[in-house]
Amino acid sequence: MIKKFNILLIFFLFFTSKSQSFSPEIEQQIYIGCYGSSKQYIGPEKAKSYCMCTLKKLNEKFTDDEIKEIFKQKPKDIMEATKFASLYCEKNF
Repeated sequence: MIKKFNILLIFFLFFTSKSQSFSPEIEQQIYIGCYGSSKQYIGPEKAKSYCMCTLKKLNEKFTDDEIKEIFKQKPKDIMEATKFASLYCEKNF
């Protein structure tokens, strides 16, 4: 029983530590940047869905500090690091 509890505790701590949300400021910056550039190509409603999806995928993979470091890079490198989210959301929105 205690062994199961320890395994569940470790799993819970690992899972919750990586699933923390971006800070509201970072979420807003990412969303505004995405929406501003996407709405002209796919319209406001689709851009809203696409950007929320992209934000969610980035949030699943990166912490605040990691995403800040990515956005300090050259545009080409930013696109490469975040391409997985864009490709996923293009197919699923």
